[in-house]
Amino acid sequence: MASVNSVSDGKSYAASEVLLAAAQTGSIQGVKAALKDGADIDFEITGTALLNAVTRGDLDMMKLLLRKGASVNKRMNEVDEFTPLHLAAHQGKTEVVELLVYHGATLDVLDSLDNTPLMAAAYNNHVDTVRRLIELGARPDLTDGYVAVRLGIDDLKRQDYTCRESIQLIQKARNSKLLRCCNPKCGKPGYRKDLKLCAGCKMTRYCSRDCQRQHWSVGHKKCCGHDERPIVVLRERSLTL
Repeated sequence: MASVNSVSDGKSYAASEVLLAAAQTGSIQGVKAALKDGADIDFEITGTALLNAVTRGDLDMMKLLLRKGASVNKRMNEVDEFTPLHLAAHQGKTEVVELLVYHGATLDVLDSLDNTPLMAAAYNNHVDTVRRLIELGARPDLTDGYVAVRLGIDDLKRQDYTCRESIQLIQKARNSKLLRCCNPKCGKPGYRKDLKLCAGCKMTRYCSRDCQRQHWSVGHKKCCGHDERPIVVLRERSLTL
């Protein structure tokens, strides 16, 4: 559904539609022109401009939109409530994942079925993406979601053979008992008791106050407190996009 209320007048609404069309076709100049004409950068119909850039794996478009203030935590729809990071992980776009995380995207954000981006990557056995998410600080122990149960992360008898390599990476990381600093420029491993939670969102962890300050300045301040799990009636359904 289009966010009509966020657009002040007919001209800016039209500019916002142009913004989406430009993002869908990869037109950098079109996006710049639409923003100059007053487009809402987070305007959405079936997804925002950033979501369209993520879908296409268009790093240059993403960099422009993020530089102009696009939200990295705006959820995609009212049913599954995916974030751009969920989508990038699900599609195995490792460079896109890195870019979103470096701009403050929360690694362990949950969708409406309690799936993390890490589990979204494992679902299609995107091994490189799974490995990189763990390196960036994704928690391997959040296994209550639909996908983790479906893959058999906690049940050796039910494990999905086609995703074995991803499952093994997650289990190895979990067995180490180590988590990582969520500042993507650090990623230092440490035990849970030694890493400090962000007091605001209680979802990100840091090895030092300096790492927390740095992560805050590059984008976490835009996401902190805005990544709460959506409250919906959970039901069994597949992770499809």
